[in-house]
Amino acid sequence: MFPLLSKTLLIITLIFSISSCTIFEEKEESEWTVKEFYDYARDYYDSGQWQSAINYYEKLKSYFPYGTYAEKSYLELAYSYYKFDEPESAKRELDEFIRIYPKHSSLPYAYHLKALATDSINQRWFDNWLTDPADRDMKSTKDAYQNYNKLLVRFPQSKYSTHAKKRMAKLKNTLARHEYKVAEYYYERKSYLATVTRTKYVIANYPNSKIKMASLKLMRNAYYKLGMDKHAENAQQAINNSK
Repeated sequence: MFPLLSKTLLIITLIFSISSCTIFEEKEESEWTVKEFYDYARDYYDSGQWQSAINYYEKLKSYFPYGTYAEKSYLELAYSYYKFDEPESAKRELDEFIRIYPKHSSLPYAYHLKALATDSINQRWFDNWLTDPADRDMKSTKDAYQNYNKLLVRFPQSKYSTHAKKRMAKLKNTLARHEYKVAEYYYERKSYLATVTRTKYVIANYPNSKIKMASLKLMRNAYYKLGMDKHAENAQQAINNSK
C-alpha cells in the first residue's frame, strides 16, 4: 500500500512541477500575440516609462503592422516619443498616422500633438535660459506656427483650438522680434534702406505684435538717416496714432 501511495505522490509532484514550469516559463517574443505586445507597451505607457513603451510599440508595429492594435499604437507611440524628448520621431509617427488614416476621429489630436512636438524644440528650458528665442533660427518656430494653423484650419471647433491660438500669438511675437532684431542689425551697420524694408515687413505681417511700436520708431530713425524727412514724419504720425 505504502509503495503505491509513494508512487502516486511522486507522479502528482512531477505533474505539478511540469505544470509550474509551463506556467512560469516566458514565451519567446516571436511567439507573442499582438495583444501581449500591446499590453506590455500600454503598461509602460500608463506608468510613464517612455523608453520601454517605445520599445514595445515599435516591436508591435514591426511584427503586426496592420489591425486595430497597430492603429492604436501610432498615437501612443508618438506621444511616448514626445515625452521622451524625441520630437522628430513623434512627428514621423504622426505624419504616417495622418497619411494612413485621413478620416480618423483622432485626427484633431494628431495635428495638435504634431504641433506640440514641433513647438517643443522652441521651448527647451536650457536654450531659453541661455538665449532669447528670437536670436535663434526661426525654422522650428515657423514650423510650429504652421502646424498649429493647420489644426485651426481643419478643425476650428476642436477642443485644442484655444491652446493653438494662444501658442500662435506667442510664436508670432517671437517671429516679429526676430525680424526687428535683423532690422536693428542693419541699422547699426548703417544699412538704412534694409532697415526700412525689415521694419515695414514687421508692421505689415505682425500688426498686433508687441514690437510694432519699436519697429515704427526704428523705421522713422532710418528714414531720417536717409534724408527722407516726409516719410519719417509719416512714421511719427503712425506712432502718435498708435499711442
